[in-house]
Amino acid sequence: MRTVLTTSEIAERKRAQYWQDAVCDTFVELDCQVRPDRPFFGELVTTECEGLHFSRVRADEQTVKRTPRRISRAREEVMLISLQVSGVGSVSQDGREARLEAGDFACYDSTRPYTLRFDSTFEQLVLHMPREAMVRRIGRTEAWTARRVAAASPVGSLVMPFVRRTASIVSEVAPATASRLSETCLSLVTAALGDNLSDTFEGQSAARTALTFRAKAVIENNLHDHTLNTEKVAAMLGISPRYLQDLFQAEHTTVSDWIWVRRLEKSRRDLADPLRARDSIAQIALACGFLDFGHFSRRYKEAFGMPPRQYRAALRGLSAPANGDNRA
Repeated sequence: MRTVLTTSEIAERKRAQYWQDAVCDTFVELDCQVRPDRPFFGELVTTECEGLHFSRVRADEQTVKRTPRRISRAREEVMLISLQVSGVGSVSQDGREARLEAGDFACYDSTRPYTLRFDSTFEQLVLHMPREAMVRRIGRTEAWTARRVAAASPVGSLVMPFVRRTASIVSEVAPATASRLSETCLSLVTAALGDNLSDTFEGQSAARTALTFRAKAVIENNLHDHTLNTEKVAAMLGISPRYLQDLFQAEHTTVSDWIWVRRLEKSRRDLADPLRARDSIAQIALACGFLDFGHFSRRYKEAFGMPPRQYRAALRGLSAPANGDNRA
């Protein structure tokens, strides 16, 4: 679904309030301050895909603040990523400030105060999603917020062109394709953040954060291996199983739980993938590291509210087989 909000047809005296309401409706509860001594223009074009929103923001000079008062009234927790298309902006959070020029990006977390500043006309692409979706990829967010990923950095240079193109077509392609493109966008963003990690962070806590990120990448690349466990992941990283468990316990989870969550999420994407339409559910389960189809079906239903057969049938507009056949 594509939504366009613009001040173009709003009376000048009402534009500031209209813009604040538009920003709050699109993102989270915020306070917007615009120049009262000059005409103001703002436009928001938003497309949604399975919880991930792509918003193009074009507007004049302004300051946007997420205050403790606004946070106390929040109904949801959101993670946001601002990609600067033109002009200059800044993101301040957690004691840091990232100055963004064309092609740069930074992320910020709605659960803590932040400030966005734009001293002239600008354009941004903003990705916003449930906070949990990003936490699953990067863990605790405090170390990552308001850190500039430069357009000229090796992986950072890939992010803007891909996200910009995806935002322009995501409402025009099949839902399964849109979902895959959205997933790739987030993978590129997190890869760029991880690549930026060693250049930005210092100290033991930074080393732990970087190692946790690597551990998650190892797990992601080996979900098909049904023997994947704590010991195997630790061996791939060259650390002890005990230390690996400590890294995940710091994020209030375990290595085993993380592996199963990521396997289930991969299986859900594969079930919706038109390129895997000919594969049986059992084949998809096996490719995600599940050897027992019954166990997979139970875990899938617990996680997503319906068995995999019913989910795939719903995507196809069909009724699920009543005989329990897992070939659908």
